[in-house]
Amino acid sequence: MRIGVVVDNTFDNDHRVLKEVRLLVKTGHEVQVLCLDFGGTYTSYKAFAVTRIKINENLKNGLVILNTNFSFYNNFWAKNIASFIKENNVEALHVHDLYMAKPAHIGIQKSKSKVPLTLDLHENYPAAIASYQWATQGWRKFVVTPKLWFKKEAEYLTYADYIITLSNSFKQDLLERFSFLNENKIFVHPNMPDFESFQAFENLEYQVDFESEVPSLFYFGVVAKRRGIIEILPWLKELKDEGLKFHMLIIGPTDKADQAAFDLQIDALGESITYIPWSDVKYLPAYLKKINIGLAPFEVNPQHDSGVANKLFQYMYGKIPILATACKAQQELIETSNCGLIYADKEDFKCKLKQLLHSVSFRAQLGKNGYNRLLDLYQQQKDREFLTIYKD
Repeated sequence: MRIGVVVDNTFDNDHRVLKEVRLLVKTGHEVQVLCLDFGGTYTSYKAFAVTRIKINENLKNGLVILNTNFSFYNNFWAKNIASFIKENNVEALHVHDLYMAKPAHIGIQKSKSKVPLTLDLHENYPAAIASYQWATQGWRKFVVTPKLWFKKEAEYLTYADYIITLSNSFKQDLLERFSFLNENKIFVHPNMPDFESFQAFENLEYQVDFESEVPSLFYFGVVAKRRGIIEILPWLKELKDEGLKFHMLIIGPTDKADQAAFDLQIDALGESITYIPWSDVKYLPAYLKKINIGLAPFEVNPQHDSGVANKLFQYMYGKIPILATACKAQQELIETSNCGLIYADKEDFKCKLKQLLHSVSFRAQLGKNGYNRLLDLYQQQKDREFLTIYKD
């Protein structure tokens, strides 16, 4: 089948979409990708074709801000999707993120084809946009009006013939809230590490610039209030003042809105914290070998309940125990895998962290459990559930 995959970014660094495309190609489908071009240098692929739409990145971001109440972004994508379908004789359309459902639907109509539409939900978008500071502060909150997306969600879901979610809990949440959805048309496809790439990264002769003589804690990903990492840093300061020995390593970009608060916490922890704003994921296995505990302190909300973040699977790959909040999907993974501990509040966090820091054997057993469970999940999902959509 000739499948058109549409994503509103530059594609190359969207690991979830890239892995899905490779799975589709490996299964025997012909894949055409439609994405954006911000004027950079991009990867060429032999196994599938990529069509890039040139647009100024600032203009694109402005259109996204206006997208709740104005049709500029929908029209932009609908026009390009219609041309994409006709020029590539697309037989099925696979678009990513809730807000792309409507322009995809309009694009299909404009192309005068009967292309089935698969909507791939990377997150609970209404809950996500309601948590973004760029969308909820200052003048933007009046333009973005995040609350409207909770009303738009039902309409956008009706455009899809098939839906993909990150977790079973997110699937069940959608079924409970929207009676018109067909359970048999919703498929679960969790984030998973790219084992082949990670194993290749293991052979890199690269020494990461991080060493610690005391147990090390690790957070990998975007640094933002909504991710919980900024909240727990004062708790770590309290533990440090109590005499607990540890070193915190954080790798990832910081949301501009949270930069000042984050800088204050870094200063407070002093020599007990190392912050690296960015590192290529290919170096992650090298960092994981120097880490003792992985942190996933996400705020518990509908957005974070919708799926398991990549970092948890990455920690499991590194055979390190996880300390995390009780977001539904990640709690289910950790508890069924017996690969970490869940905390409820500050005092519980401090108690659980001490438990992990004080027992090398306990950490090793949890890390081993996580790695073994990850191997099981990887083997089970080589024939990914969502591929069923295209078997007919």
